[in-house]
Amino acid sequence: MNAKNLFTFVAVIVSLFGLGLTFAPDFMAGQYLTNPSWMNDGAKLVAQGWGTTLIAYAAGCWYVRNDGSSSGGKVMLLLVLLSNLALIVIHTLAVLNGVEKAIGWGQVLLSLVLVAWSGMLFRQTDRVVA
Repeated sequence: MNAKNLFTFVAVIVSLFGLGLTFAPDFMAGQYLTNPSWMNDGAKLVAQGWGTTLIAYAAGCWYVRNDGSSSGGKVMLLLVLLSNLALIVIHTLAVLNGVEKAIGWGQVLLSLVLVAWSGMLFRQTDRVVA
C-alpha cells in the first residue's frame, strides 16, 4: 500500500467515472439517479464538466505516481484525502434523501477506502513509491 499503487488505482477509477460522465451522462444518470429524467440539458453540461475535471484529476495522479514523496505527491495525497471525504458526505446524503440509488453506497465505500489509504500515506514521513 504505497503512493504509487494509490495514485495508479485512483487514476484508473477516476478515469472511468470521468469518461462516463463526459461521454455518456445519460447512461451514468440511469445507473445512479433514482429519477433519470432529472438529467436535462443543464445537468448534462454539469456532468460533462465534472467528467472532464475527473479526467484531469486522473492525469495528475498518473503524473505523480512515481514521485509520491515530492511536494506534488504530498499535495495530490491531500487532494485525494479531502475530495473523498467530501464525496462520502455528498453521496451519503444523496442516497439517504432518495436522489441516488443504492449503488451510491458503493461510491461511499470506495471513498472510505481511499480516505483510509491516502490518510495512512499522508501521515508517513517517507512515502515509499516502489
